[in-house]
Amino acid sequence: MSEEIRPSAASAPETDWDAISRSVAGESDAVESAAVSQWLAAHPEDAALVALVKARADQAESRSAVSVDTERALAAVRSRITATPSLTVTRGGAVKSASATVTRRWRGPAFAAAAVLAAMVGIAQWRGGNATSPQVYATQVGQRDSVKLPDGSTVVLAPGSRLTVASGFNAGNREVTLEGAAYFDVKHDGAHPFVVHSRGAEIRDIGTAFSVNTDVNGRVAVAVTHGIVALRDTAAGSAAPVELRAGDRGVLQAGSVAVARGTVTDEDMAWTRGQLAYRDAPLAEVQADLRRWYGIELQVTDAVLAQRTLTASFRGDSAAQVVQVIALALGADVVQRGDTILLQPQGPGSTPNP
Repeated sequence: MSEEIRPSAASAPETDWDAISRSVAGESDAVESAAVSQWLAAHPEDAALVALVKARADQAESRSAVSVDTERALAAVRSRITATPSLTVTRGGAVKSASATVTRRWRGPAFAAAAVLAAMVGIAQWRGGNATSPQVYATQVGQRDSVKLPDGSTVVLAPGSRLTVASGFNAGNREVTLEGAAYFDVKHDGAHPFVVHSRGAEIRDIGTAFSVNTDVNGRVAVAVTHGIVALRDTAAGSAAPVELRAGDRGVLQAGSVAVARGTVTDEDMAWTRGQLAYRDAPLAEVQADLRRWYGIELQVTDAVLAQRTLTASFRGDSAAQVVQVIALALGADVVQRGDTILLQPQGPGSTPNP
């Protein structure tokens, strides 16, 4: 399931089919799940579509050893629908709605046939892959994707990121390699630990949910929301891993691990919901996010400016709006050269409009 970042936060409420897909796949948090249930209760035809796809997928999965990608099945169904019911899930449990003209071309037998077809399309042995070879999932600039692994673990892949799943996964080798950023909700198996490799870091699950984020300086940040992980520098040989518990953040950089206990909040996972939120974030982290989410190369050549941190949040803002807010927050001027944005100390000779 992928989601494209919208260019403007001022647009009308949209149908949040991605939220519905996550709920069907069992990947929603409590707030989102409740909001989707409330919306579906008010839209019985859409609820019937969701229920039928889910039922067909469950039925097919129970009859074989293959895994069914329910989200992809639902996406295939709705691609056959020319309808625009409105649903927007917001934090705090609210559901916003707006009137819309709906053309129900999928009623009756045609709807059932489309749903069955989509469910069958969604059947694949691990998304059509071969369990004997590595599986690779990659997202484009501005897109997220959620991946359900065969062991029941789920991964939300950030824009511009790449996840490689080891061959023989779920057969004793639960190892993945990450470039970029991702949120992992791991199904614990004490006999077969879940291990994430990322730029010299090894993150070993001890039954948990956590995010991993890499930046332009080779920094690997791990934020734990539930359970425990062990963070280790693989280049350090026999160095003991650092244990991170719920609420802890560990940052591996230049061969050392810095730990901040109890600092992780819900904002650290806001990007999984399409929002970028920063709290005293280093500019290297912001640079990596702008590249992944907007395709922008942000350069900071001034040494003093490069040491500043950013506290801000963005949801659906355009690239120009994001850059302007960052420049104002840092007290910088902006010079644009194509897709490259240069931040420099304020003063004459710079162009303030990207």
